[in-house]
Parts: sequence; structure tokens; C-alpha cells
Amino acid sequence: MKIFFTLLILSLCINPVALLSQALYPVNIDKKIQNASHIIEGRVSEQRSFWNQNHTMIYTAHSVEVYKTFKGSLQLATVEIMTTGGTVGAESIEATDLLTLAKDDIAVLFCYPNTMGLRSPFTGNRLFDVYAGAQGCFTYDLNATTANAPFVRYASIENGLYKELIKKTGHQPVIVNPSFIIPVLAKPQSPLAPLITSFSPQVVNAGATLDPANNLLTINGSGFNNNPKDSSAILFDDSNDGSGGTPVKVFYNSPLIVSWTDNQIRVRVPDRAGTGNFQVRDTLSVSANSPGPITVNYSILTRQFTGAGGTVIKEINLMNLNGNGGMTVFYSTSTAGGGINLDAAPEKATFQRALNTWKEIAGYNVSEGGTTTSQALANDGQNIIVFDNSNTGSNPLPEGVLASCYYYSNICNPVTINQVQNTGFDIVIRNQGISAGNISITSGPCSPPSPYNQVDLETVLLHELGHSMGLAHVNDDYEGPSPPNRNPGKLMNYAIVTGVSRRSPDYAALQGALYCITPQGNTYGSCNNLPGTEMVPLPRIVVPVDNCPSFPTVSTPPGTTVFFDLVHATSNKFVDPVYNDINCAVTGTSVTNNAYYAFRSDNDGGNLNIVVSGYASFPVSVQGTCAGAGVRVSLYQVNSCPAGQEFPSPLLCRTITRNGALPVFSGLAANTNYLIYVDGVDNTKATFTLTLNGTVLPVTLVDFKGKMVSDEVSLTWKTTREINSKEFLVEKSFDGNSFDHFSLIPAKGGNTENNYNANDDKPYSGYTFYRLKIMDKDGTFKYSDIIKIKTPEKALVIKRLFPNPTSGKLNFQIISADRKMLTMEVFDLAGKKAGQYNISVSPGLNEKHVFVNTLASGTYFLQVRDAAGNVLEKTKFIKN
Repeated sequence: MKIFFTLLILSLCINPVALLSQALYPVNIDKKIQNASHIIEGRVSEQRSFWNQNHTMIYTAHSVEVYKTFKGSLQLATVEIMTTGGTVGAESIEATDLLTLAKDDIAVLFCYPNTMGLRSPFTGNRLFDVYAGAQGCFTYDLNATTANAPFVRYASIENGLYKELIKKTGHQPVIVNPSFIIPVLAKPQSPLAPLITSFSPQVVNAGATLDPANNLLTINGSGFNNNPKDSSAILFDDSNDGSGGTPVKVFYNSPLIVSWTDNQIRVRVPDRAGTGNFQVRDTLSVSANSPGPITVNYSILTRQFTGAGGTVIKEINLMNLNGNGGMTVFYSTSTAGGGINLDAAPEKATFQRALNTWKEIAGYNVSEGGTTTSQALANDGQNIIVFDNSNTGSNPLPEGVLASCYYYSNICNPVTINQVQNTGFDIVIRNQGISAGNISITSGPCSPPSPYNQVDLETVLLHELGHSMGLAHVNDDYEGPSPPNRNPGKLMNYAIVTGVSRRSPDYAALQGALYCITPQGNTYGSCNNLPGTEMVPLPRIVVPVDNCPSFPTVSTPPGTTVFFDLVHATSNKFVDPVYNDINCAVTGTSVTNNAYYAFRSDNDGGNLNIVVSGYASFPVSVQGTCAGAGVRVSLYQVNSCPAGQEFPSPLLCRTITRNGALPVFSGLAANTNYLIYVDGVDNTKATFTLTLNGTVLPVTLVDFKGKMVSDEVSLTWKTTREINSKEFLVEKSFDGNSFDHFSLIPAKGGNTENNYNANDDKPYSGYTFYRLKIMDKDGTFKYSDIIKIKTPEKALVIKRLFPNPTSGKLNFQIISADRKMLTMEVFDLAGKKAGQYNISVSPGLNEKHVFVNTLASGTYFLQVRDAAGNVLEKTKFIKN
């Protein structure tokens, strides 16, 4: 993933950004000038990909026709720039977060001789690298006369970029090709100039070529020309450098163009297209803007192949590579070439947390296969997770890049019929001793602490694993000022900022992952020992309250319990509150993993009491050790789910960090709907249960009573309202703390008065405690008050016998009044003694067992006698 830490700058030059001054990791222009041996302006005239000598990595040589040099002298008018990745024949490698160039790109490039000493196999010329990867490439948009790199914008090439370079290098550029001039901004207009009147759909999934309903864009208008040529193209906002930069182009003769007429164009939206307005450009380079933006929900990686049938651009599909339905990863342990033993490093646990997130939430079928000494990045059937080192076979990670996913794919002929198969991936993690540049990284379970100048590695690795599934970038950036009042962008946004965590996928990333993981039943052909069978998804954990629910029409009963799972929850910008309408200070906060519960107050209103139980964080070490970790609770007064990003400000806010009662929510209105919203502070992952009580909730259970009748306890209770009630579990306890249920009574339901009763023919000695567990149809429950009944004194009570039936070992819990020796006799149904056992017990609760494996299958009675021969207890069990 390209990790850059500066703001979008719509100015004539690069300046420090006040909002992020405490958390920048800029690869500034001074550093680019210092580290570049040559600074050139030129056009990419040709691209050719090739294998390295070991046939482990594909590189692409880009011939750049030089227009100007701002630093360094050249012997040739053409230089060759090397990028990692490319396609050779039926095999392709995507280095997902490194520099990519396109034919006819015009840019300023900060270059230096390739660190591995590679030469072009086509010309023999020394290849050049670009310092800081994509940040070292300022691509021109000649229609707007702007120059752009990730998070850097020059509003004028001549008055901005040129002046900046001349000032900082101290001299005028050398003109190599005087024919290139920056065009006049205004373009000639004519009655035949293009015009876009409408387009559909407005929400697309970029790169999803096998999903035409959500990927095929139809553009209506006029002046598109029935015979497009030369510069005719569709221009989309480029998701690889954020909103508003140099657009990515789909030329009229691209395989992505389905049809092109004067009044309609049908185009598959490319994987680099981002949310924003698009353009149609004609043969005279005159462009028409779309009447509104397209929204890119998610994007899927694609690759271009040429083979039998022609040239295609298709999405990459996940396959069953390990024979167990998916893929297997291995952790590199080698320290050669400056490497680090990942198996012994804390970063392994960080990677495992990110991997488990995708496995559990999306069903990503990737297993851990142990360790390997391999360091080489190669499509060799072994997916390695490795620290950057000098033995990868690729350049060290450039400055500004924290990690990179190398994504391998193949296709069988004919390419027009068969689909592209993913054949593995490797992930390289920044190694401060090898990778260029320097940045502080948080790799532990806690989010980056104040002063928020560290990058969260788990966020980075979750992003890189998104690439390994086939997800491409989107351009939905962060919101808000500095942390903790900043909301991180979508997980697959091309860049993250320091000080924030995005350890849970957002809705778009999750939907994209599910698209990639779900088998499609495609045709893949048979060649090169490719698997040909698709990945089998793992079972996934779905959070039922992840999005705003339906609202109740009747008052919510007291004692209602709601379980929240923020370990597997996501966020969804289409339904969630805006980031600055969540905390009561309205200062803004992160929106990463949230859930909801709607309730209705009673006829009187009043106070809401919430008790937290079962609070547990993930990982466990977060609880009580990470500053600021916890769960935010916000209360909204709304009659139904508001539109996404249009919630009102919350009425009341609380924070959960442990079990116990929250401060009272007071002043709630009568007969009113409310929405409880919970989200993890700094993406805290936790599970917990909220029990709702207070005067604001109606009383359903009128009374619950019990008394001794002969030698049994008779229990009775009465209800007045039962909405969605399912059943009553009657529970008892000998000490008032540990309860076991002994009777189930179905609920009668309705709004009328209902009466119930249950009997206990085996109460405990002295006192027996009882309560009701009131179950609803949706699985929620509440408890009644506990009642205490005076029961006859008994020398001994068998509290529990289990398992029953048993196959051999019979466990039982005995409550005894004092210490004694007991004889346990076993009789069959005919009264014949089948076994005898002697045990000793102490006062209180005893846990004992006997082995009855020698008994024949059947029903038996267990009789307990004391030393004097008195029968103290009888019970029945079944032997399997």
C-alpha cells in the first residue's frame, strides 16, 4: 500500500499543512531532488515487460521521450524507467502499491540508476528507478495544465511546478525536445463538441468486469463521434492518487470499450477509477464533463492479457491453490540480506490479527503453514510474509511505502473465453534497515498514542490483505482535523494518515471482499498446471445489529439484554452518522466498527439505566492497558433510521471500559423511539452485553412468588404484557449465585394478563433461591428478581447428575450438611442391585464421579445411604 502523510494541496507549490503538522511523513520535494541523479520531463512512448534472469519477477521498461532535464545530463534523448510488475505472455505480476506508468503519460520524474544494476533486455540501456515511487512522478493533465502526484497538486505546470524546480535546483532546465509546449488552457469549441446528458448506473464497482450490472457504464450525449481516434478517451478520477488529480484514461480502442457511437458510449469502469466526475474527450482533445459524479463502491484488480482471440482486460479470481479450498501463507525466518525473523517478531501477531479479521468477517480461506527460510518474491506456490531485505529479487520498498502485496495471476487460452486465475501472493513489510526513508510504526495491539505521529501497522496489513483478495484502491479519504478527532478513510483508500486505526473493514471493503471470495462458477480452461477450481469460502461471522435496525412499535420491556459484537462489526458510510455527530462534544471521532439497538420508552418516560456485563476486548491485552481504548455509547432521539451522514447530534453519550452500570441516561420522553449507537474508540474491538432498565421501560412481570406446599415448592407469576416473548426458564440455586434451570414454560404472549405456575419437587436443604429467565423470540432475555424460599432441612441433596444418559463416567454434584461417608447403590428396573460405590463428602457443594461403564445399557436408579443405612436421596439415570 502507498502510505503518504500529507494533504491534498490545491496550490502552485508544495507547502506544509498546518492541520497535519504533528503527523506528517512527507516525501518532500527537497528530498526528491537530493536523491535523484536526474530530474526529467518526458512522455512514455513505449512499454515492454520482461522476466528477470531467475524468472522470479516481471519488470516493465518504459521508454520515456525526454522533453527537459532539471537535473543531470543525458547522453540519449530517451531514457528507460523501470517499474515492478507487468505481463509476459499468460503470466502477470501486480506489485499493488508501487509506481505504475501508462503509455502516453507525460510527467516529471525524479530518477536514479536502478539499485540492482538491471539493464533493459531490449536495448541494453541502464534502467532508472523513480525515487519515492509514485510520489516521485508528477503526472501532467494537459487539459487542465496541472501536475499531480499522490497528495500533491500543482494548479499550474509552468507557474507552479517549473518555478518550484528552478528555484530549488538553482538553474533553468535544459531543453531536449523544443517541440513540446504546455498547451493553452482553453480548447476550441464547435457545435460538434461533446456533451454528456446522462449516465447510468451512478454507483459502480470498478474493475468488476464479470459484474456488468454494476460495472458497465452507459454514457449518453452527443458529439462523441462515430469514428473515435487519436486522443478520444473516457477520463476517470484516478483512485491511485486521490480525488482531483491527473485522470486515468480509457482510450477509444481499449478492450474496456464495449461500444462507441456519436450519442452513446458503453465502457467497463477500470480498476483505477475513483469516485468523482468523469469526462469524454474527443479527437481534438476537447472534453465534456459528466453532469454529476459516479460513486465507486469498491474496486477489483484487473490485468490485461493478449492471446488467442485478442486482447482482454479482466478481473482476477481467487482459486483453490492448496487443495483445502484456499491458500496457505508462510512466515519468513531468514535474517540474510538484512532480513528479520518474522516468526519471532511482534509483527507476526499483528499480521495474524489482520488475517483473522478477514477470515472471520469475510470468510477469506487462508491458512497458516508455518515458517520458511525463503525471502524471494516469486510465483512459486509459496505465499510468504516477509520483512523487506536485499534478497527479495526486487527493489527495496521506496520511501513513503510501508508494505506491498505482490499479486500473481495467469490465464489460459483462448483469453476471450477463459477467466484470470490468481496463483498466489507475497507481502513485504517495511524494514527500517533496508527500506528507503524512515517512519515510526505502531505494531502492537494498542492504537497509535499521542502525539499521533505513528502509523498503525495492523491497518496497513489489513489493507495489504485486501489487495491479496483482489481489492484495488478507492479514493475515499479521512475526515476531520488531527486525532483523536479524525475519522480514517475507507480501508482501501490509497493512503492512510498517522495516528488513526482502521482495523475493521468498512462496508465497501467487505462487500468487495465478499465479491472476490464468493465462487462464480467461471470457465478457466486447463493449462500450465493451474488449479482451475475457485476458492471455497470459510464460514463467516455476521453481526445482526451492524446496521441501523427497524424500530419497535410498543414499549421495550425492562431487563432487555442486547449482545454487541464489535470484534466483527464494520462501518457503513451509507447508513452511519457523520463523524462529527457521534460524540456529544461534536468534535468528531473515528467511525470504524459500530452497531445499533432501537427501543421505545413507556407512557411516563424518565430514566434509562444500562448495565454492562461480559465486557471483553480483543485482543485481551487491550483491556486496561491501551490508553483511550473503550466503547462509545451515543443515544439519539429518532423515530426511524436517519439517512446515512444525516443523524442529529446525540442527546447523551457514555463510554464503556469495563463491566458495571453506566451513568444514568435521564430525561427521556414518554412513548418515544430512541436509538443506541455503539462504536469502538480508536477501533477498539470488544464484545459485551447491555441490560436495559429504568423508569423509562414498562413493567411486564407483575409479580413472582413461591411457597412450600407439602414437600414441594409452588412457584407462581403474573404478566400483563408479553411482546415477542417465547418462554420462561425457571431456575433455582442453593446459594443465590449459581443457578440451574429445571423447568421450561412456554409463553402465552399478548397484551392481556397471564398467570403461570411451576413446581419443584426437589428443593435444596434450608433455603432455595428461584428466578425466571424470560426469553424473547429474537434470542434476547431478561431475569426476574430472585426470591428466597425456606425449605426443609436435608442431610443431603443431589444437585446435578450429568451426563445423563452416560456412556461410562457419571458426574454429580452433592450438597451435604456435614462431612460423612456415603454408600451409593445402583439398581436396575427389576430392583436387582447392579453396583455399589463408597464416597466421602464435605459440608457444602461436592463434585464427585463414579464409573458405570460395566453396566449394560438401560435405565437405573441411584440410591444414596449414610453410614447408618438411612436412604438420603434417590435419582434415575440412563446408561447408553
